[in-house]
Amino acid sequence: MKEPRNDPLAIALFSEISTIDQLLKSRISKKLPKGMKLSHFAILNHFAILGGEKTPVQLARSFNVTKGAISNTLNRLSTIGFIHIRPDWDDGRRKLVSISQSGINARNEAVSAIEPLFEDLMKIIGPKEAKLTIPFLRDVRILLSNEK
Repeated sequence: MKEPRNDPLAIALFSEISTIDQLLKSRISKKLPKGMKLSHFAILNHFAILGGEKTPVQLARSFNVTKGAISNTLNRLSTIGFIHIRPDWDDGRRKLVSISQSGINARNEAVSAIEPLFEDLMKIIGPKEAKLTIPFLRDVRILLSNEK
């Protein structure tokens, strides 16, 4: 019988990361303010941290989703007033997206709602373990984002 081609250690590692991702998304979604989806929070948080304006294509790349998926989410956020979408004055074919004050307020409300979840986790994990884990996770993210 042949040995499996995949390293069981790697499979175990990425299975844990995947499961953590699913569980975390589920818990965060349950804590978000009524009507806010995780995709809404992700975009608002992106703009709250980075500021500025982005095109829908840039956002789709950042979130590794299709232009259609990002357009749907942006339209919903625009309808409720959380983002501004305007024409690009230099290139009329493009649009530029930015966060509104209402969007900043909604993002901050969401952060307040999910913060206790992270505080509880950090009490268990501890800052020392978190600080040791972050560089490894960052390296994995960078490796995966560079592979096309």
